[in-house]
Amino acid sequence: MAIVEVRIDDRLIHGQVCGYWIPHYSVDKIVIADDKICNDEMRKTALKFGCPGKVKLSILSSEVAADKLKRNLDKGNRVMILCQSPAPLRKMVEMGYSIGKITVGNMSNKPGTEHVKGTVYVCNQDKEDFSYLSEHGVKLLAQMVPNEQPIEFYQLIKGL
Repeated sequence: MAIVEVRIDDRLIHGQVCGYWIPHYSVDKIVIADDKICNDEMRKTALKFGCPGKVKLSILSSEVAADKLKRNLDKGNRVMILCQSPAPLRKMVEMGYSIGKITVGNMSNKPGTEHVKGTVYVCNQDKEDFSYLSEHGVKLLAQMVPNEQPIEFYQLIKGL
């Protein structure tokens, strides 16, 4: 299995992912790691409906995602891991799953968040999770679409 992209975008499956990222990496499977969505049948149905027809979709808890990915159960697929925030990815790293790079896309403005750049806002927990990931060797980049120049994300949030 080739993990071709690990992306944080709180919109999950939407126009930018379907129109830019999936074709850019020739993704044929998306794994959404989210402890709440994996138990929400209505949300899972909506995400499945929005997923391109030729792309397989798995919606898993952080624990199950880490376990399956460590065991290469999706061997032969070009996989994109999608999360709404850094929290599931931190859990996966804590469970021993190795992530080399995370691309940060949209993280919407909500109460208690601080503006980072463009449409990226983080709360204190996000900052702690990103700090943990960075300390564990994960490269963090901010990039909305593939043709945009990536920016070192951790440098943007260190001073917040």
